[in-house]
Amino acid sequence: MKKLDFIILIFLFICSLLVKSSFGFRFLFLFYASLIIYKNIVLKADKNKFFKFLKKICKLGYCLFFFSFIIVEGIILKDILVNRNNSPKVKYLIVLGAGLKGDIPSEVLKYRLNKAVKYFKENPDTIFIVSGGQGKDELISEAEAMEIYLSERGIPIKNIIKEDKSTSTYENLKFSDKIIKEKEITGDIAVMFNSFHMYRVKMISKKLNFPLKTVYAETPAIVFPNYMLREYFAFFNEYRKKEV
Repeated sequence: MKKLDFIILIFLFICSLLVKSSFGFRFLFLFYASLIIYKNIVLKADKNKFFKFLKKICKLGYCLFFFSFIIVEGIILKDILVNRNNSPKVKYLIVLGAGLKGDIPSEVLKYRLNKAVKYFKENPDTIFIVSGGQGKDELISEAEAMEIYLSERGIPIKNIIKEDKSTSTYENLKFSDKIIKEKEITGDIAVMFNSFHMYRVKMISKKLNFPLKTVYAETPAIVFPNYMLREYFAFFNEYRKKEV
């Protein structure tokens, strides 16, 4: 391994440990490591049939990855561009949770909540279902943190319903659907999430046979590439799941 390659690997590895929500750095570390391995395979391919075969397999793998990456990211970006200005008037709006810093909503979650506040000003009869359980590093449930944030910004407590047991997007929708059925809620229902994740939210809602309209919240520009990269892998993982 060349000295420069080693330095780059160490840099990416340290970044993956130090940077919160560092999926992008972890991916770059693994991808760069794979390129170093591939370079060594190429050097040995002319002298060894096994490495020649391995070289072909690696090239095929890289081609499949890049081709599928372009398609999936294109699907997600098209969905964002077409639907990001959606603002359907609904009686109930489900706001999905995200990580907290103790008991404070993360920056990504604040984008959703601020969008919810703006939506309420335009539609003051809306009832919000805030959905999110309590993570291991969180002092309170995401639902409670969202309720506090929204109530401090003018949305009455009576307009907020908490779902505080879910630990994934799938459970967010499943448990919210359960609340809706228990309360015999009727009328149009929408779900709000950051733009990068909404295509997969719609995939899950179809699995659950839970028809929803959508309200897209913006995503902080600094973390958008990281989340878009993560969505590529989550997209295929969602197809793999059989749960209903």
